[in-house]
Amino acid sequence: MKASWQAPGMNFLYRSILFLAWCYFKVFYRLKIYGLENFTSKAAVIAPNHTSFLDPPLVAVSCPQEVQFLARESLFRVFGLGALIRALNTHPVSGDASDVAVFRTLCKLLNEGKKVILFPEGARQEADSLGVIKPGISLLVSRTNSAIIPTYVHGTYKVWNRHHRFPKPWGRTACVFGSPILWEAFANMDKREAQTAMTEALKNKIEALRLWYLAGAKGTPP
Repeated sequence: MKASWQAPGMNFLYRSILFLAWCYFKVFYRLKIYGLENFTSKAAVIAPNHTSFLDPPLVAVSCPQEVQFLARESLFRVFGLGALIRALNTHPVSGDASDVAVFRTLCKLLNEGKKVILFPEGARQEADSLGVIKPGISLLVSRTNSAIIPTYVHGTYKVWNRHHRFPKPWGRTACVFGSPILWEAFANMDKREAQTAMTEALKNKIEALRLWYLAGAKGTPP
């Protein structure tokens, strides 16, 4: 598959900025991308672990398709920034994924067949480890019959975590996409039980991707 900036149908600004970001991660952080064969053609939530300011752009440049983002509504009121981030498929929200308005925005994007980057832990973690997975993603997938693409991001915590004001000028990073989690596999369960099982499956998948990468990244990611 091609890099996301090579996908057809993108506006010029989106493609140009994505290309520059891709070059930045390749040159300075030696980005490696695995599991592109695991990408599904249907609407999906791309669900990575989250430990760094760099995670959103790194995942975006790693994806083989155009993706959507959510950002705080206040950012769109900053002069010049609002127009720029709108051009980068960023949608304004005033809360987190548990809020009704945000949930509706996500449902709309997924029902349109798009892919959305959504961090299942809800916020950057204090340590380089997976935090508690919130149940909102499983509810979102059940409502839209979309997929979850489990994603493991490696190395960004060392480069720029929440304890440091600026990023290190170099490092080694990776983005690993796992096989999709499909709602159909849980549809025969009670809805609440299915959402719990899907949340647990996502946690286990991200951990399995981490172990696969640390073991040498051989073969196809699970």
